[in-house]
Amino acid sequence: MKNMSDTIHKILLLVFAWALSSITVGVASAEPDSLARGRLLYENHCLVCHESQVHIRTNHRVHSPEGVRQEVIRWAGELHLPWQADEVRDVTGYLYQRYYRDDPRRGDPMSLTLTSNAFTQDGAIPARYTCTDADRSPALNWSGVPDDAKSLALIVDDPDAPDPQAPRMTWVHWVLYNLPPDSQGLPEAVTAAQLPEGTLEGLNDWKRTGYGGPCPPIGRHRYFFKLYALDKQLPDLKHPTKQQLEQAMRGHILDQIELMGTYQK
Repeated sequence: MKNMSDTIHKILLLVFAWALSSITVGVASAEPDSLARGRLLYENHCLVCHESQVHIRTNHRVHSPEGVRQEVIRWAGELHLPWQADEVRDVTGYLYQRYYRDDPRRGDPMSLTLTSNAFTQDGAIPARYTCTDADRSPALNWSGVPDDAKSLALIVDDPDAPDPQAPRMTWVHWVLYNLPPDSQGLPEAVTAAQLPEGTLEGLNDWKRTGYGGPCPPIGRHRYFFKLYALDKQLPDLKHPTKQQLEQAMRGHILDQIELMGTYQK
């Protein structure tokens, strides 16, 4: 009986040790899975935030996980996202690690910026950059590209087509990708030959490459210049549409920024 009791005891100890190791491994592997889920949730919802008229970006003055969580809850409410507690947790974990966890500046990280000397944020776009005049692309300047970015992408679109009072579609004006991560902008009236080396072009909604300026049939429209920093260089997508490029970028966005201008004929 004693031998049998000792054997049972040893078996129970082995089972307990195995269970404990399984739990430990599970916890260790859950963290990256949770961060990956958080990243995908954030990116999927950021790709539509412009059309939802909500600018989703982390408030860099938030210094704690709870502060980030409150920001995530606010975003989800503004976008009417049916996120459950675990989804809020995953997005919070991803954003906190991305901006704060290992950053010695703790709340003041370098972030992507996008500006133009042609117009200011929310300002009017001059006529020379539209179909009513020279239809030339405005100069763009950016900085704060993440160190681990492998390429940049640029999309310009108008979510107010055809009428801001009754929008039915988003009209795409410009699609570029595989811009070098060390590039710092584009000159005014840039041509295909003047694009940074390696840059590839997509199709706008006139079914052609290159820039097509604002040309609203009615009312004052908003034009979003959206810059994305990606963790990879994309393959040649053979003149992709905006939707095809967004699909290729999904899961690879390190940071993004937008510049919005308006125009009315």
